[in-house]
Parts: sequence; C-alpha cells; structure tokens
Amino acid sequence: MKQLILAFSFLFILAITTTQAQNLVFSPSPVEVSGYADPNNPGFEFVAYSTLTNEGSEAITLRWERFFNNIPDPWNIQVCDINLCYEEPVYSNIAEDIGLNAPVTLEPGASTNIDIHVKPKGLAGNGDIRVDITVVGDPDATVVATNTYTFNSLISNINDLDKARLEVYPNPTTDYFQLRGADLVDRVVVYNVIGREMRSFDVQPNKNYAVNDLPNGLYLVSLVSDEEGIMKTFRLGKRSSRP
Repeated sequence: MKQLILAFSFLFILAITTTQAQNLVFSPSPVEVSGYADPNNPGFEFVAYSTLTNEGSEAITLRWERFFNNIPDPWNIQVCDINLCYEEPVYSNIAEDIGLNAPVTLEPGASTNIDIHVKPKGLAGNGDIRVDITVVGDPDATVVATNTYTFNSLISNINDLDKARLEVYPNPTTDYFQLRGADLVDRVVVYNVIGREMRSFDVQPNKNYAVNDLPNGLYLVSLVSDEEGIMKTFRLGKRSSRP
C-alpha cells in the first residue's frame, strides 16, 4: 500500500509538472541582441528582454537558473526578474550555497520579466546564456520552460566611432554652422544640390563656417580628412533669419 501511495504521489507530481510546463510561455524565445559597443565606455550594456507568463489556471512558484556558453571572461552578466536584478556570481534566484531564496510566484495570467544585461567592457565577442525554469518543490527539478539569449558584441574601429560622433549644427541655419566631434576632419566643403562647390573651409577648433551670403535652400556639407577622404556628408538647410 505504501509503495502504491508513493507511486501515485510521483505520478500526481509528474502530471502537475507536465501541465505547468505547457502553461509557461517565454516571449520572445529565443532572444538575439547584436550591436556595436564603444570601447571608450565601459558602462555600456546590451539588454535582452523577455517575459515569462503563466497561462494556466493555477498559481505557480518558480526557480530560474542561468548557464553560460562561450561567454568571454571579462563580460559582466546580470539577470533581472520581477523581484530584483542579480549581479554575478548569482546564478539562480534560489541557491543555498550563496544564501539566496527569492522564488517568483505567478498567479494565473501573471508575468515576470527574465531579462539579461551584458556589459562587454569594450570587448568584442559572442556567446549564449540559457535560463532554465523549474517548479519549487519538484523533487526532480524538471525543467518546465527554457529560453536562450544570444549576444554579439561588435567593436567598431576608431574611424567608425569618430564618424558616428560627427555633427553639423545648427541645422537649418541662417548665418553659419559649426562642427562637433571633428578632431580628424581637415576640410569642410559645401556643395549645392547639383554638386557645384560653393564654399571650402579649413577646419579650426570652435570655428564658425559662414554661409550667410548663400541663397536660401538645401546644401550638402562634406567633412573631409586628408588621409581618409570624405568622412561624412550632411544635408544643411539655409534660410533667412526671421524678422
């Protein structure tokens, strides 16, 4: 009789766990994040957002655990759920070895975020982070939901970063324009829309580039490096000052 009761209990827990697995949904799944990280900004981070929803009819209490796959050592990883954001070395919201017990309970229809924050610390690389979900109290720790987060950190070369910082302002203008982020720019050339050169300036710090005598309209402003050629071209609006 005792063995029969134990067998029945095991099957009952298995049935509940199977049902819960069908009712827990990650969205999106999987998650992919890719982009350029500024090597001069160690605080820059990628964030992969996802939501875990209880689509069943009963409340469920959950434990998550994260796993690394080919993650570069200098990267800093943070996992966030509805309770808190956890820095390394926290690998789970319930972990006796680090004295953490913060289960997530979801009522029917409720959701929790399971987001991954990655600070690449200026290092290019790629890797996967997997998060497994189990039900608190399940003696077999059966995984009832899982999601994979893929990160691809690209580090642009210095010229690309400098080009991204270039700016012409004010735009539109009435009298002059200035440059921002133009440390590697040697000349500024202003063209009309049919490609005729209208003005050419040598670049100097904090210089105003006068266009007050040009007719109103649209112009092209090319920022030129003697070594790299045209680094970037902007559209510049020229208009009369208001009375």
